[in-house]
Amino acid sequence: MTASLRETSAPPGRLAQPGRQGDWNPLALFINPSMAARTWFLVAAGAVTLCALQPYLLVRAYRSRERVVVMDAGNTFHVSPLLQFEEADRLHEQHALLACLALLQLNPAGFDQPELLEKLFLPEALQQARHDWAARAEEFGKKQLHQKAEVRKLTVLETREETVIVQAEGQLLRTGLLGAKTFTEAPTFTATFTFARNPNLAANGRFPLAVWQYELAY
Repeated sequence: MTASLRETSAPPGRLAQPGRQGDWNPLALFINPSMAARTWFLVAAGAVTLCALQPYLLVRAYRSRERVVVMDAGNTFHVSPLLQFEEADRLHEQHALLACLALLQLNPAGFDQPELLEKLFLPEALQQARHDWAARAEEFGKKQLHQKAEVRKLTVLETREETVIVQAEGQLLRTGLLGAKTFTEAPTFTATFTFARNPNLAANGRFPLAVWQYELAY
């Protein structure tokens, strides 16, 4: 029995080497339409994803936790990196207490601490404070009144990114002369202060907040 050989035809040209079939050719990106389509699709998808994430990243950067810096009377800076502006209740209450002392501690000649009033009150609130004093100056001069403020309660009513509203409650200790007799009185008061970020920290760095407006009730 004689073995027979079968012949099969092959297409003309050089056969690709098996070991080099998977090699990547950069030129194929421009020559091979299928590869180019996949590559540019991935680039476009990445660009769309980045554009979608960009607003979120910007908002997150703007809302990053800020540091509240306070400078004491000895010009020493105290940094609190753990609190946001809205969370610094102790700072807000301290400013409300100082505002009460600057606004409500009076004598026959005017404010006991005029420099503190000018530093802690913004122009609009400062003008209001001086107007209120002008309406009562005659009474204080005639009765030789001296007034001190005793703050009993401080309440942070509302906090925002740029403003804080703090309510102070207490009583006013007044002493004066009526004729030849000395008298005292102690009316209660409620003061509501709206604080804003101090716009002039370079000249007034001791107070991160300043009184923007206030309401006072006796």
